[in-house]
This record gives sequence, structure tokens and C-alpha cells, in this order.
Amino acid sequence: MGEFTVHNVRFYDFEPKSIQCMSYEDESNRLALSRADGSVEIWNCKYRPFMQQVIHGDEDSSVEALVWCNGRLFSAGLHGFLLEYDLASCGVKFRTAVTGGPTWCLALSPDKQKLAAGTEDGYVCLFNVDEHRILYDKSLAKQEGRILSIGWHCSGNYIVTGSVNCVRLWSLKDGRVTRCSMGQTRGREIIVWCVAILDDMTIVSGDSRGKTCFWNSMLGTMTQYVQTHKADVLSLTICPDQKSLYVAGVDPTIVQVKLVQTGSKSGRKECWMRSLPRSIHTHDVRAMALTASGKLYSGGVDTVLALSYYPPKTVIKYRALPHPGSISIAGEAESILLRYKDHLDFWRLGHSQGNVKKPLGSFLPISQDRVKLLELQCKEDEVAEWCAVSSSGKWIAYIVQGNPRLFQFNLPKDGRGLSVQRIKNLSENIKQCRQVLWIAEGRLASVALDGTIQVISVTESEVEVEMELRLEPGHSVNKMKANQEGSILVVVDNQEVVTAFNLCKDTNSKLPRYNAPVTALGIHPITSDVVVVYADMMVKEYSLKTQQYTPFCRQFLSECPAELTKRNSVVHDVSFDARHKNLVLLHDDSAIIVLNKEKSVSEQSVNNKPAKMKRTNSPMDRCNGKIERGKNTLGFVIVRRPNQILHFSHVKNDSVVSVELDDLQLLDKLPPTLKVKKYGGV
Repeated sequence: MGEFTVHNVRFYDFEPKSIQCMSYEDESNRLALSRADGSVEIWNCKYRPFMQQVIHGDEDSSVEALVWCNGRLFSAGLHGFLLEYDLASCGVKFRTAVTGGPTWCLALSPDKQKLAAGTEDGYVCLFNVDEHRILYDKSLAKQEGRILSIGWHCSGNYIVTGSVNCVRLWSLKDGRVTRCSMGQTRGREIIVWCVAILDDMTIVSGDSRGKTCFWNSMLGTMTQYVQTHKADVLSLTICPDQKSLYVAGVDPTIVQVKLVQTGSKSGRKECWMRSLPRSIHTHDVRAMALTASGKLYSGGVDTVLALSYYPPKTVIKYRALPHPGSISIAGEAESILLRYKDHLDFWRLGHSQGNVKKPLGSFLPISQDRVKLLELQCKEDEVAEWCAVSSSGKWIAYIVQGNPRLFQFNLPKDGRGLSVQRIKNLSENIKQCRQVLWIAEGRLASVALDGTIQVISVTESEVEVEMELRLEPGHSVNKMKANQEGSILVVVDNQEVVTAFNLCKDTNSKLPRYNAPVTALGIHPITSDVVVVYADMMVKEYSLKTQQYTPFCRQFLSECPAELTKRNSVVHDVSFDARHKNLVLLHDDSAIIVLNKEKSVSEQSVNNKPAKMKRTNSPMDRCNGKIERGKNTLGFVIVRRPNQILHFSHVKNDSVVSVELDDLQLLDKLPPTLKVKKYGGV
């Protein structure tokens, strides 16, 4: 398998943001969720959930509600506008003002022709969803108090809203409003955080008392309530069979409430009862989304996206990862560029003493500690969206509001100090972009908002467009990778088409289509073979010279290891080592997977004993360690790491860098949880 010296980077102060709201679309198997920093993440859930796209935002652009409609994504927030996103360019496509100021909730009509928005001033605004944009229709009668939650009946004739101390039912035909009062509140407000309406016109609400209430919508009276939680109920979702629902909130337990039959045979009646609880999260659960197959997605203040369903009893947690373009490695300079919200940090990695013979898995003594070489501050009210550094560390690029900014950085040499110079002479032909990649020294690949790929030549005096690469109409770039020489650029678009561009010959070739989305790709530094990893954990290697799959790929496809297919998280990146041309390094959230193409995958069926995996414990950010090799004869080795892996790649020679996050670091940044007195406790 080979031996590597690992740079354990633990000084990246990554701070995940809490999940605010989410929406799931069954037709496309996509989950949209928003975070506290105003960003919107698009997760592909067709096989294994993974973050496929990110729409950047800032703390001023809050997202309080998300709705899918025929593949289009809409949102509303405290800015008072209804937004439609362009998923191709990862930006805002249309912006429509909402009557009543800040908007707290959104609901889609059953026929998917109208949107209803609830506002701060008590208005319910209706919008027509046109083929190309959204048009304002009308506003219902103004009511007292803000509208915090909203739901639409399956017939399309009724809308139910939740406010302070009451629930209202709106009849769209005759304009009548039925008010369901909470009764005696004893001088304190009861906030209805979530509301829904069943097909039989039963209204369900969750409020700040921790109660899940059921209402007769025709009479405006409460028929039953269930004390499901000890604190506010913030989210509610109805099951497709209309006979059960899930509620959660400040008390992070997810409770299922079922409709059951009680009483004797003669006087049998139906009532709602508290059923199976799910203790998944540690903090407030602010959003839930239920799929047609009964899988429940949930998230909140603890920043974790959880997937749970029963039967069988299954809970899978997907921890928050930095957005793409947050970590960039300068391999030749052995340095790392880290992106934060308002600045960039450029660090030189530490070094260990040479010629030190120690057993595998031990910590090497540090001869030179890490050094912070540079800190680039953004201007006020600006957010860095993407960053990239060249292999030598000389060129740095980052994106602010679609505009690329380029810098030349010179390391200290011959007694001279370091210097940073911004390159301002950018050509007018350079378009606004959303991601960049250094494909060689002084050569930058930029993905424009219109979907084109610009290859840009960068010098100290000027920046010019060298060539433009175009995909098929309607396709936009999701991922891209280049080889070390910068002659081959491989991109994955939003239609899961993998295209390899030969920049020297100005030609391109497409890899065979596959039915699973792409999660990671890489180009071998020696053979220039393209390795693509899919969401179903299938690994394919394609030769650009022969225009066909390699023999290793064909063997791997025929006998895919079961240990890989059983993993819950997808592979995030692919890297290689030029010294060992048969090794492929993969990584997911918690482990490093080493594929050895020399060893036959079929040997797995001969060796019935599982591979022995050794865990390497690493201290905080000052130590290097070595990856341990499991004693087995399989074609792959899984090396589990004790912490969450944010980034992993080869640097140079026998060194790799692993950017990791300790779970305790995250817990220290989270707010305190709900204090519940336990029996026998203090």
C-alpha cells in the first residue's frame, strides 16, 4: 500500500452553521436546506445523500422558507422578497417583492400553480407560478399579528395559518376566515410555530407549550392535544398515509404521533397518541422533510443532517462540510490556503526531522512548526465564495460576488521579505464566475455564470483570456479537475456528463454515461487516466488514450467489494501518488480508502477474514503521523480516522495532508441545550 507522512491540519477554524429550513422534491430526489449564514445547499439523495451545489449568501440574506416546484427552487426570508434560484449558475434568477415586509413561511398549492407567503404584518400573499417567473396575484385580508406558519389543503380551496394565540383557516372561494383560539392564555403568548391540514380538514398545530393540537376546522374548536415535548414544537410534517405525523423542536426528540383506535368494540373511536420517539439530535430541531418512501430528513442547531426511517431501525448522520472551494493545497510549496467568510489564511505546513526511523503509526518530531504566511482580508460587507492557490504558492485567486481577484505572492528569499501584489489589469473579456482552478502556473480555469469555461493566462502585468470551452446548451459545471501539466481538464456538469478537454489539441471526449451522480474525480499524474467515483460507490477508470475503460475498471465493476457499497457516506475526493502508479487514494467523512490496482479484487472471495484496521490517534495540530497498512491481501484498505475529514490530498513525495475537525471543537461553539431535570439528578 505504501507509506505516507501525514500532515494533520487541525487549526482550520471551521464553524458549521445551523440548519434553518428544508424542502424535499421526490421527483428529482433532491433536498434543499438553508443555513444560518444565508447559504442554500442542494443535496442529491438518489443513492447516498451528498452536497451537490451551494448557493452562497450572507448573514443579512436570511432564508426562512424553501419550496420546490417542478424542479424550480423558491425561498423567502426577512428581506421581504420571494426569490427564485438559478440552479445552473447558483445565483438568484428572479426577485419579487412581498406585501407585508419580512416573510416567515411559504406553501405550494396541490396543483403546483400558486405560492402562498405569510408575512410579518399579517398578510397572506398569493403568487402565480408562471412557466418563466412568478407573478403577484393578490393578498388576503390583513390579520393581527405575524404569520409564522402556513399550509395548503389538498383540494386547493383552503389555507391554514399559524400566528400568536390563534390558528386561522382561510377559504379562498368565499373569503371567509375561521379563527381557532387557544383559549385562556393567562397573560402569556402562545406562539404557533408550525401548522398543517389533513385531507379530512383536521388542522394540526405545534406551539410554544410543547403541545401538538388537533382542531375541527369547521367549528374552530380543539378536539384533542398531545403533550409531545417539554418545550416549543418548531417543525411538523405529515406522513403520506395521513394517519401519522412527526413533530420536533427545542426539545430535540423527534416524536411520531399516530392515529389509533381506542375503546370497546361498540364504542370504538379514533384518537391521536404519542408513538415512537427518536433521539437523534443534541440541539433544537428546526426543520424536517419526509419523502414519499417514508424516509425522514431532519436538521437544526447541531448542524447535522440526519436521515432516519423504520423499519428497519436506521439512523444516518451527515456532518456539515466546508463548502467547495474552501480548502486549496499548494503541493510544491507544501502550503495550504483556507477560506473564511471575510478573509483567507495562507499557511506553510510544518516539517519533521529527516531520516528518523520509527514504527508505522507513530508521531514524528517537529523540526519546523507551521507558519502563517499571509492573511487576505475582504472588504466590508463582502463574502469570499471560492479560493484557489497554484502548486508553487505564487498565485492566489478568490471570488467575491462573482468577481475574480488575483494576487501574486512571493515567499521570503535571499534575505528579502514576502510580498503580495494584486493584479488589477484584468481583461474586459473575463466574465463573472463561480469557481476557479489553477491548472498550471500562471494559468487559471474559470467557470463563468453562463456555463462557459474560460482558460485565463495570468502574468504580473496583465490577465487575458486564452480560450473558451463550452458544454452542451443547458449544461453547467459542477466539478472540475486538471492534471499536473495543465494539458487535460475534466469537468462534470449538472446532467452528470463527464467531459475531458485536451487543452493542447483543443479536442474533447465524453466518458460513458452512468445512472448515478458523480461525487469525486481525479486524473492520474502518469497515465492521465480519469478516475470517477459515483454516489453508489462505483469506481470507474477511463483511459483517454484508448477511449475505453481500463482492465482494472472492468474487473472492479464485475466484483465490486461489499465493504465499499455498505458505506453510508460518499467519496469526496480522489488523489494519487506519482511514486506508486497503482495506488488510488479516496476519502469520505471518516476514512481514507486506498485502492491497489495490482492486487486482484477477486481475492476478496478467497479471504473470508475481515481486514484488520488500525486506528491512528493524533494529537492536536502539531504532529505528523503515518497511515497504517492493514494486514490483508485485498485490493483496498480502509484507514479509519478518529475525527471528521474535511480534506485529504497528496502533497509531494511521500507526504499527504489531512484537514480534520474534532467533534469537541464543534460542541464548544454550539449554544447550550435544553436543560431537562432527570430523576435522581441535580
